[in-house]
Amino acid sequence: MEDILSSINRISGVKGSCVCGEKGRILSSIMPDTLAEDVLLEVSRTISQTLSGLAPIQRRKIDDIELVFEQGRVVIKNLGENNLLLLLCMRNINVSLLNITANLAIKKLADLVGELKEKGKQRTEVKEGLNSRALYLNSEAQSIILASRQQSVILLATGDSAIRLCCPGASNLDMKLDDQVLDFVGRHKQANQINKILVDLGYSQDRTFNMLHGAQRLRYIHPEKQLGVEVYLDELNMYHQLKLGESLSLDTDTIPLADLLLWRFQFVDADEEILKAIYAIINDHDLGGPGEVGKINTFRLISICSNDWGWFKTVTLNLEKSINWATGHLGESTSVFLERARRLQTMINEAPKSGGWQLRARIGESRRWYKIPD
Repeated sequence: MEDILSSINRISGVKGSCVCGEKGRILSSIMPDTLAEDVLLEVSRTISQTLSGLAPIQRRKIDDIELVFEQGRVVIKNLGENNLLLLLCMRNINVSLLNITANLAIKKLADLVGELKEKGKQRTEVKEGLNSRALYLNSEAQSIILASRQQSVILLATGDSAIRLCCPGASNLDMKLDDQVLDFVGRHKQANQINKILVDLGYSQDRTFNMLHGAQRLRYIHPEKQLGVEVYLDELNMYHQLKLGESLSLDTDTIPLADLLLWRFQFVDADEEILKAIYAIINDHDLGGPGEVGKINTFRLISICSNDWGWFKTVTLNLEKSINWATGHLGESTSVFLERARRLQTMINEAPKSGGWQLRARIGESRRWYKIPD
């Protein structure tokens, strides 16, 4: 769009141009530096509101308007669908010649703005569909948690299911959260009770998988809902071992925030979706200590990273990656996350380390510090 505005600005007598959409929103602008952005926005809003008010009175589409001032002239072109082209011109510009010269560029702008509006509409429809699916998944996850809680059985959401439940900011990141499988953590000693609860809710167990891996994980599927459930028992064993049994309770819908963060930190080959998850958890929850509801238990994180060099290496690596990602993609809007992430970084780095940690640190990266998951 800026290329088209640049071509219009090269017309003799044109000082600047901009395209504004509904309610005067600036879509693209190449105006003189002397014209402040807030002033341009206010002018755009005023003109947009004026045209919207005149249209019913005139009972027709208003194509062009000229505003003549002592030191210049503003020419307004109606691009359709509440979109306008504003041209800041010299007072004595030949308007007829301007119209002839700019007509082709104006038609291109009208087509381009129409395409952008259609794409925006499609994105909105997709987002609304995703939001509807997310609400459904949250409702289903909470139904399972409630059913287990009524039987005094621990079954807490984890992974993407937990992020949907406890990180409202995740919806602004266009995250590709798994919408086919709900992830939970439970206790191995309650496996039979977990099985009964899920079967009673209409889920069928994957007998082959559960027979082979039932000591660590259980899988289920609901044929009618076309939704799967995966239950991790007591621990997560992927790149690192994360023991969860002692930190699980009936008091929350999800595993503790520190464990949820570790769940994402443990990916040695973390991609952008993992970094988004790390951002969402830290940005939506402040750092805290044991027992502080709604806060990340830094004692838990520091304890694990101070006793296991492998965990320390992967956590600090991904913490730095997430800081770089946020800085590069989100700019000024990420100040809360950056402050918390850097504070956590300092706490982990400065905490005293165990003897085992120091021995492993001497070997460093010359030997792989993580497992390769099956």
